Amino acid sequence: MAAVTRSRFYPIFALALLLVVFLGFARTYYLRSWFDVPPITLLLHLHGIVFSAWLATYVIQTRLIAAHNVQAHMKLGIAGLFIAGLVVLIGLATVFVSASAPRLRGGGLPSHQFVFVPFFIMIVFPSLVTAAVLLRRKAALHKRLMTLAMITVLPPATARLINLAGQQEHFLLLQTAFTAAFVLWCLGADWVKHRVVHPVYAIGGTLLVLSWPFRLWFAQTDAWAPVGLWMAEVGKRFGA
Repeated sequence: MAAVTRSRFYPIFALALLLVVFLGFARTYYLRSWFDVPPITLLLHLHGIVFSAWLATYVIQTRLIAAHNVQAHMKLGIAGLFIAGLVVLIGLATVFVSASAPRLRGGGLPSHQFVFVPFFIMIVFPSLVTAAVLLRRKAALHKRLMTLAMITVLPPATARLINLAGQQEHFLLLQTAFTAAFVLWCLGADWVKHRVVHPVYAIGGTLLVLSWPFRLWFAQTDAWAPVGLWMAEVGKRFGA
């Protein structure tokens, strides 16, 4: 009975992540042929394909563990590492290109400042995935680190939901709330199952939520300004 309870949370959680990403990118990517939207570049199309493959891999991996198919989970994990590497490489390229876009972003920041927000994701995501892989034989740590990694990459999708709702002026509050909601869900699942919360969720999840005010603050500092402007210059060449 305990195994059944344990296996239920992560597959459902993975499907919830999938739903948020689909809804966020439905108009601009997944269902773009149904809407009057500008064409996208080859780089963005590659980014969409690779990230979708990573998300699908995560969903499948949670199902495999729920079915106690550890062997298949481990084999697919090898392919997952390759896909994660592509997510980071192509993701970084799109981050550089986004820095050069001549428009205001979340929080009313220009692109060369706001680019710190997705750049932060490209630092934290591979760090969490790497830690999860290194600790793959410690299931309790592995699955929680990988889950935090998935929460880390949600902001681009939730940002689009915020824009669709016309709530750009509440960008920081809503992004923080989205992250907090998923972290609290993880904490709640731990508490229901074990009557205690795991330190990975308690500490890592809290830091992830608190990082949102830091991201918007640091993006506007003099320390970031030259880096963001340099990324914008490089991004112009990528996007040319």
